[in-house]
Amino acid sequence: MRKISITKDKFHMDDEILEVAEGEVKPIGNGGMILSSKKYVGKKVYVLIRKE
Repeated sequence: MRKISITKDKFHMDDEILEVAEGEVKPIGNGGMILSSKKYVGKKVYVLIRKE
């Protein structure tokens, strides 16, 4: 069961997570991409953009 809550500047998510990866969005054309392992192609993902 998925449970996501956002209050003020806090984010909390209860979900079954396979892997957590950190990376940088790379430019491609007029958009962007993130690198992921081939085994996750076709899977649903969460992309969180954090404030620096």
